[in-house]
Amino acid sequence: MKRRHLLGLGALGLLGGWALRPHDRGQAHDAYFAALNRQLQRDSEGAPTLLLDLDRLDANADLLATRLAGRLQLRLVAKSLASTGLLEYLAKHLQTQRFMVFNQPQLDHLARNFPQADLLLGKPMPVAAALNFYRQLPHHLDFAPGRQVTWLIDSQQRLLHYAELAKALGRPLRIALEIDIGLERGGFATPQALTQALHQLRQLPTLQLQGLMGYDAHVAHNPIWQSQTQAFNEADARYRQFIASAQAFTGLWPKEALLNGGGSLTYPLHVQQNSALNEVAVGSALLKPAEFDTPLLQAHQPGLWIASPVLKAVKGALPYLQPLQPVLEAWNPNRQNAYYLYGGRWPAQPISPAGLDYDELYGRSANQERLIGSRGTQLSTQDWVFLRPALSEGLLGDFGEIRLLRRGQLVGRWSTIGNA
Repeated sequence: MKRRHLLGLGALGLLGGWALRPHDRGQAHDAYFAALNRQLQRDSEGAPTLLLDLDRLDANADLLATRLAGRLQLRLVAKSLASTGLLEYLAKHLQTQRFMVFNQPQLDHLARNFPQADLLLGKPMPVAAALNFYRQLPHHLDFAPGRQVTWLIDSQQRLLHYAELAKALGRPLRIALEIDIGLERGGFATPQALTQALHQLRQLPTLQLQGLMGYDAHVAHNPIWQSQTQAFNEADARYRQFIASAQAFTGLWPKEALLNGGGSLTYPLHVQQNSALNEVAVGSALLKPAEFDTPLLQAHQPGLWIASPVLKAVKGALPYLQPLQPVLEAWNPNRQNAYYLYGGRWPAQPISPAGLDYDELYGRSANQERLIGSRGTQLSTQDWVFLRPALSEGLLGDFGEIRLLRRGQLVGRWSTIGNA
C-alpha cells in the first residue's frame, strides 16, 4: 500500500512538472507589423533594414518638449541619433542647435552639416584627436570652432595638454570641466579638486571656461536599498557643491555658465526635482530602444525596428538531436520550427511575430541568425521578422540608412553617420 502511495505521488509530480512546460507563444504578425511585412515584400532590397516610425518619434519629441517646458535647454546626443536627417528633423522639431558629440569623425560631420551648431564633447578626447579636427576642418566653412565647440576636460593634466594645443593653434579653446557626481567614471572627483583646477586655469588664458558637465547615469541603476529619488538628490547635491566652488572664481566663472548633465534615463527627474542644471542631454528617449523601458520613460513609445527577411523556414531539429525532436517539441512547442534570417547578432530581440526567440541550444550567428518558434508564427520565406534594438547607440552606423514610416507607410530614407 505504501509503495502504491509513493508511485501515486511520483505520478502526480510528473504531471505537475509537465503542466509547467512552456506554452505555445506563437502568433502571426499583428496588424501594425503585418502591414510592414506586406510593404517590405513589395518594396525592399531584400536585405536587413532599419525602420523608424516618424509618428512615434514625433510623439516622443512632443512629450520631451512638454516636460522641459522651456525651463531646461535641450542638447541632442548625436551618438544615439546618428543620422544627419534625423538630427536635422529633431533640431527643427525641438528648436535646438545644441548637440553632444563623442568622437572626432562625428565632430567633423556635424561641423560640416550644421553650420549653426553648438557642439559639446560628451567625453574627454585625446589632444591628438582635437588637433586632427582642426587640421581637417575646411577653411571655407561658416562654422567657427572658437565659438561653437566646447572641449571636455577631466583632469589637470588634460587641462595642460589643451592649453598647449591652444598655443600651438594660435587660438583660444572653449572648455567645460567634467565633474564626478557619483558615477565614478572620472572627472574632477571633489569640489576641492575642481578648485585646484580652477586655480591652474587662471594661469592658462588661452582656455575659456564655459561651465560644467556631470553625468548621472548611475541614478537610473541605483541599488534596490536606495530609492531613485534619494540617489538623484544626492547627485544633485554634489553638483551644487561643485557649482558653489566654481562661483568663487569671479572673472573666470562665466555669468551664464553651462550646467550640463542628465540623460535619457534621468531627464524627467531634473524637471520634477528642479535640479541644478540648465541643460540636459537626451538622445535614446526619442527612439526608445528596449534598454530604456523604465518607469520614468513609460510614456515614451518605441519607434525603431530592425527588419530582416526570412531566408529559410525549416523544422526545428538540432544537429545530433534529431531523434529527440518529438520530445523537445512536446515539452516546448516553440521549438517546432526554425527560421534563418539574413544577418544577425544585432543587439536586439525578436518582437514580431510574437513567440520567436533565439535558439540557445544552437547559438548566435551574424550571418544567418537562427530563431525558433511554433507553427503559430505562420512564417515562410516570403516574410520578414522584426526585432526591437536594445540600444540605438552604435547601431545606426551599422546600417547605411534608415527607412522612414509615416502612418504605417514607407515614405523616405535618411542616411546614417558611420561608427568610428
